[in-house]
Amino acid sequence: MELRRCEKAGVDLPIIGFGSMRMHGDDFEHWASIVREALEAGFTTIDAGNNYNTFTNEIKVGMGMKGFPREKVILSTKCMGRQHPTADDARRAIDESMKKLDVEYLDFYQMWSLSLKEFTETSGVKGGTLDGIRKAMDEGLIRHLGLTCHDKPENMITLLRTGEFETITLQYNLLDRRNEAVIAEAGRLGIGVVVMGPLKGGILACESPLVRDVMGEGVESTEEAAFRFVLSNPNVTCAISGMLTSEEIQKDKAIAERFRPFTAAERERADAGLAKLETEADKLCTGCRYCMPCPEGVGIHEVFRLANAARIYGLVEGSRHDYALFNVDWPYEQWQNATHCTECGACLEKCPQKIDIPEELKKAHEVLK
Repeated sequence: MELRRCEKAGVDLPIIGFGSMRMHGDDFEHWASIVREALEAGFTTIDAGNNYNTFTNEIKVGMGMKGFPREKVILSTKCMGRQHPTADDARRAIDESMKKLDVEYLDFYQMWSLSLKEFTETSGVKGGTLDGIRKAMDEGLIRHLGLTCHDKPENMITLLRTGEFETITLQYNLLDRRNEAVIAEAGRLGIGVVVMGPLKGGILACESPLVRDVMGEGVESTEEAAFRFVLSNPNVTCAISGMLTSEEIQKDKAIAERFRPFTAAERERADAGLAKLETEADKLCTGCRYCMPCPEGVGIHEVFRLANAARIYGLVEGSRHDYALFNVDWPYEQWQNATHCTECGACLEKCPQKIDIPEELKKAHEVLK
């Protein structure tokens, strides 16, 4: 499996890493065996989190690492500054993570879901989260500092330019390219880029002949096309994949081993094809979010995004799967689906495209239900 360099950290990562976020349930031995199988298959970068799986994630990951050479694993975990705003809070989180993982050091520690506002007002100030992490780094408990971020692209770039971080984990996939400028700036600064959501929450794991055609020849599935798109960006270091079964591990292993980046001509073709699809999608909704918040909690922009994925990109199965997660599970648990629209009209005056949002929500629901 190809390795790529995080220049600032001086660490090489395999192009696909193991994401452990969805290891739900109480069968610790099962999940430990999945972690171990992934490591043995070459997925030696592990993304863990202290809050994942109702605070059991790190125990499962640690169990899976037992007996595997520690020096061959690039282990990352994280804490939220909002939950650990002081240096002492951060240190308690670090100590707890290391105890659960049963390790003597962490390769990367992430400031989780960091925003520029949080960094400037709490986490990054004297006595804040960052100070606690830096102290642990001085003591040799943490080797490298990163962040995960869902902020606006311009705010992410500002965070990168602080000089504090060696990696950034962000969303990027062929359905969501808004962070390409951030990725380019990270590359300029030598900061490693770890991509979360390369399959857009699993939507791109479902077959779409249209997407495969746009991505060109040489791929055997829509999933492989999605990984090829992400990994063909020269400033992407690693893409995280949430592998839940032995079959998924072997599939991703084959994708990683077959990977070759786009040629210049292939990239031009793919960009042109995606631009055409994006233009069609933007006719319904550009995702600007000016319509939000909805008084009834409807995730208007997310409903339209999934409807676009189904209607424009041919990703019907995956979009319907995700729509069923509204008000149920991550990452849609905070949103109500389109049936909760009361046609109050609050969104209509805010939409710069003058979309008849209540009517389009009805149409979207028919596609996605």
